[in-house]
Amino acid sequence: MSRFLKNGLSLKTQVYGLIIVISVISFVVRVITDVDTTRNYLQTQMGSHAQDTATSLGLSISPYLDEDSLMIAQTMATAIFDSGYYDEIKFTDSQNIVVFDLQNPKRVESVPNWFIALCRLNAPTMYSELNSGWIMSGVLEVTSHTGQSYLTLWEHTKRSFYSSLLLLMASLVVAFLILRTVFKPLKAVENQAHLVTRKRFTLNEEIPIARELRIVTKAINNMVINLQSTFESLTKQTQKLAEEVYIDSLTGLGNRKSFENHFHSVVNTISKDSSISAMMITLPSLTNINQTVSYQDGDAHVRDVSVTLIDIISHLTNSKVFRLNGSTFIALVPFDTLFLNRTRLEIMDAFSQKKNSLHINGFANFALVAVEKGSSIGGVLSALDTGCTIGENSTNDKVDKDTLFSVKQWRALIQSIITSAEVSFSLQAVKHAKTQNEQCYFEVFAHFIHDGEKINNGHLFAMAEKLNLTEELDKKLIRNFVNVKEQYPDDVFALNVSKASLYSTDFIQWLTLYAHTKPIIKTNLIFELHEISLLYNVHIASMHIDAIKDIGIGVCVEHFGTSLTSFRYLQGLDIEYVKIDGSYIQDLLDNTQSQFFIQTVNNICHGFGIKVLACLIEKPETLKMLENLGCDGVQGNLIMPPSKIIKENYNSVNKEFTFCANTLKFCN
Repeated sequence: MSRFLKNGLSLKTQVYGLIIVISVISFVVRVITDVDTTRNYLQTQMGSHAQDTATSLGLSISPYLDEDSLMIAQTMATAIFDSGYYDEIKFTDSQNIVVFDLQNPKRVESVPNWFIALCRLNAPTMYSELNSGWIMSGVLEVTSHTGQSYLTLWEHTKRSFYSSLLLLMASLVVAFLILRTVFKPLKAVENQAHLVTRKRFTLNEEIPIARELRIVTKAINNMVINLQSTFESLTKQTQKLAEEVYIDSLTGLGNRKSFENHFHSVVNTISKDSSISAMMITLPSLTNINQTVSYQDGDAHVRDVSVTLIDIISHLTNSKVFRLNGSTFIALVPFDTLFLNRTRLEIMDAFSQKKNSLHINGFANFALVAVEKGSSIGGVLSALDTGCTIGENSTNDKVDKDTLFSVKQWRALIQSIITSAEVSFSLQAVKHAKTQNEQCYFEVFAHFIHDGEKINNGHLFAMAEKLNLTEELDKKLIRNFVNVKEQYPDDVFALNVSKASLYSTDFIQWLTLYAHTKPIIKTNLIFELHEISLLYNVHIASMHIDAIKDIGIGVCVEHFGTSLTSFRYLQGLDIEYVKIDGSYIQDLLDNTQSQFFIQTVNNICHGFGIKVLACLIEKPETLKMLENLGCDGVQGNLIMPPSKIIKENYNSVNKEFTFCANTLKFCN
């Protein structure tokens, strides 16, 4: 019932229901009327028949009423009585003495008792006075038997019921066929409107005959055409800007400008639990290839290196590769240098296999440094350049292998975390732009605590992804956060969901079943998905997002714009929010390209009914500009730094989660 109240009854259902109700009522009324008419007719017929019999029989037996001939009169009465149409024939003389009384107790067994009780027939009794000359001899009473009338009425009722039912079914079938033809274009209009609400803009090629539907269909088609035209125009502008300003034309990687923006967006987020390392790869033999062979071969060498780097580094979550100049690549990776030793070895092994006689100065030089919080780009690049020039100590290979966790150890650790580790949470508010404390939602950050120590999330999820255990970690996070959600049902929270879970049918099925046992997650919950994860397979991601939305969970695409690809993938994604990557925020006040990018994103997304969020806001001037550019929500330390959810235990049984004062002011 609640589903009907929420979604409403379709016009088709209402019309069908109305027709069925009217048809059934007509059917019942027709049968009842027909039966009642027949019953009245039979009642009248029995009375008429009894009177005729009383009159004719009375005339026939009048000459035989003396004592000697009375037997003849009784015989004549018996002959008529035996026909079965009479319940009683009785003759009473003038002295009120019954001369003969013939009675028929017979019942009709083929007529149901309920029908007899429902359609009651009254047996009529008719009288005829018999005279002998001028003297009254007595009174003849004839009472009709109702059995034959009940049988006739029952048979007629069955014929009327079946014929009316057949007529009803035939009428409903005809009505169904007619209405299906009428409602077919309406269904197409409904589907088109439903797709529009899910950001899927398709044209309805079949124009209905009905004038009203024709007008609505043409209006929606025109709206879709205008939206598509605007979307294509804005997408081309944004793509052109990205290609000119942020993308290296040869490799398709981000260029120096893109690297600088990304560096500034992450360098101040570094903490003990969130490390960042920088890798530099230079190609010392590129100049020789260009001079001795051709520039085309030099370009092929650069593309080969870029493909190798992307293939290896793309497995590291939230990592990005850039091409700074002709022979220099750089990568920013959210892991410490010790964890990246294995990746360094994979890169160097891949490069050593590609080395040939053209690489007189070596195939590539490699350097890896840890980025400290607040570091300058110049200082990091200088350290990397020195590392590439001097080269790294070859003895590091042994140290690397000795200090690395084995895969078996990582698997045991992650499984132990899934089974028994505690999870702590912290929150950061995303507030509506141009409001004081009105929340869009709280972004939730999870921290795993194992044996009393906090686990580095970057390392944990990177290894879990390699070991196909990311889904189990996501499930553990959701199960643990439900306890917080149940205490704050009116507030909206956002959880980060991994790429593996997004593309896992098993995870979607588990989530659907879990939502039935914990219906609290069906409302005021959002999943944040990384744009890079989403672009892995947009078609499958779109289907799984639809399944997530059917549960009642909203979707936000975070790090929007980090892929530097076309925004066309937005068309067809049923999402509520996009969160612009922080690399476009840090230099916003001085970068007109970033301003244009954010404004264009707002224009595109608002055309689809998608709200735009901005993060990593540290300055009031940046906040004001983002609000003026049209962003719907803002997030950053200026708004509210991340705040830990405090869990208090009472009697080791009851658990209560409390928020700090800064968080509570954003609560609903």
